[in-house]
Amino acid sequence: MPQDERDRVRGYLLAQGEKYGYVEMWPRTVRGRLQLLDAIAAVNEAQARFRAASDQWSIAEIAQHILKASTANRRIVEALAGGGGADGARVDPPPEPTERTIDDLRRALLEDAVEWSALTRRLPAQPSFSALAPHPFFGDLHSRAWFLFQRTHDIDHANQVGQVKEAAGYPAD
Repeated sequence: MPQDERDRVRGYLLAQGEKYGYVEMWPRTVRGRLQLLDAIAAVNEAQARFRAASDQWSIAEIAQHILKASTANRRIVEALAGGGGADGARVDPPPEPTERTIDDLRRALLEDAVEWSALTRRLPAQPSFSALAPHPFFGDLHSRAWFLFQRTHDIDHANQVGQVKEAAGYPAD
C-alpha cells in the first residue's frame, strides 16, 4: 500500500475515532464483518482450501487470519481505552494452514462479531486518546481508531475473498 494511502486511512481512523463513540461506530464495524460473512457464506470445503498460487492465501487461511487478528485487536482496544498499553499484541498474524472446516470458521467469525458487540458495552464513553499502540501500516492509533480499524480489516479481507473466487481454477459449486 502506497504511503499516501496509508496516511489517508490513518487520518480517517483517527478523525472518526475522535468524532464518534464506540456505540456510534459499532454499526459500521458490524457491517464490515457482515460483508465478510456474506463473502464466505456459500463457500464449500474445496473452495475454502483453494489457492490460486502457492504464495496466495486460501479462503480458510483468510478466515483464520481474521479470527486471530480480531482477537488481538479487541485486546488492544480494551487496553488502550482504559489508558493502558497494548504490549505484545500482534494484529497482523501471518497466514497459517488450518484444519478447521469452513463451517467452523464461519461460526467462529460470527461468534467473534458478538464478542465485538459485547466489548462495545464495556468500553468507557470517554476513552484515553493519549494511550496509543502502533499499527504496522498506519502508525500509532488510539483505541477508537483501532476499534474502527476492525471494519477496514474485515472489508479488505472480504475483498481478498472475492479475488480468490475470481481466480482461474477456483472450484465450481
